[in-house]
Amino acid sequence: MHTFLFSGVDQHGRQKTGQLGALDETDLEKRLRDQGVWLVDARKARRGSTLIRRGEGASRRALTQFCTLMAFQTRVGIPLATALETVAHDGESRAFAGLVKELKRRVESGESLADAMEMYPRGFGTNFVQLIRAGERGGSLPESFLQLKAHFEWQDRVASEVKQATIYPLVVLLATVVFIGILFTFVVPKFVTLLGAVKVPLPAPTRLVFAASGFVRHEAARGAVVLGLGSGVLAWASRRSATVARQLDRARLGLPLVGPLVRLIVLTRFAHNLALLYRNGVSLPSALELVGRVVGSRLVADAVSDLRRCVLQGTTLSDAMRRHALFPGLLIRLTVVGERTGQLDEALEQVAGYYNELLPRRVKQLLGLLEPALILGLVGIVGFVALAVILPVLSLMQSLR
Repeated sequence: MHTFLFSGVDQHGRQKTGQLGALDETDLEKRLRDQGVWLVDARKARRGSTLIRRGEGASRRALTQFCTLMAFQTRVGIPLATALETVAHDGESRAFAGLVKELKRRVESGESLADAMEMYPRGFGTNFVQLIRAGERGGSLPESFLQLKAHFEWQDRVASEVKQATIYPLVVLLATVVFIGILFTFVVPKFVTLLGAVKVPLPAPTRLVFAASGFVRHEAARGAVVLGLGSGVLAWASRRSATVARQLDRARLGLPLVGPLVRLIVLTRFAHNLALLYRNGVSLPSALELVGRVVGSRLVADAVSDLRRCVLQGTTLSDAMRRHALFPGLLIRLTVVGERTGQLDEALEQVAGYYNELLPRRVKQLLGLLEPALILGLVGIVGFVALAVILPVLSLMQSLR
């Protein structure tokens, strides 16, 4: 997906300019034609262009405040342009205020709010735009803003719970790494010099510790550079190649302990976003298409794309899910219930709520295993180093006797 800067004309002959995400120029032309705009000129947006910078001011906090203010104002009947002016004036973020002023200008020129937002994909995500469009078409714009506000608050809550659960283990991990670095960089070399001066034979544990100390002192920086470059190359390759991205994602989901946690996060995102879109009037195939872009997993995105294809062919969502091992039985069973009762959005939200409660517990369980492992590892390393130093000293004392 690329961001294009375009110019075109609408059905009334008015000039339209802006930016829009698309796969290529053909896809861009199709997307604009669906909006009633005929493409005249287009080029890929360069990183750091003015329009893109405006979109970067849309933090989650700014979007939450935006939705709160817009929901209240549209509910009491304040015109959109006036409501946007109020948000731009009262908002905490100056960068986001500039973006809101652009929305106001476009709305005053006759564009719908969703069409105006679509010109700034870095400020307003695809799901955001589609929910606003559904609200405008269905006359339920205040409810769409409230749903989006609840969505951003859910994201903040989950992120906060995970962050709180990871702070202490990360501090322990950092302290462990720093301690080992000091031990092998400053302490062990003194014993290397001391034992080297007395020409005492070194046992295998001592030679191993001295070799590790030499590596940390002389090769650690080079190893860190190689590791960083390797990670950068993999990240670049995953963006350029779908095959590489799938392999990396398969490896990530297959990791012991970590893989199931990543899968749970992805499934929570899938269920919550699908329920959010479907509840607000977005058709199921369109909702699946949008959700596939935000799940955060190439493998799950491929599976969601297959779900959409099956649904378009007349298969129920639950039957389509059964084709993929990535979707657990609980999600499938509740989807069946939702389809039979006509309350699919409620069923999906129930699943998302269950996963929301399960996710922090799973994170704490994983980190609960990590904490003692770090402590035992640190004790083991210190003990091994102490043994490696004591053994040649004992050998020297015996030889002196």
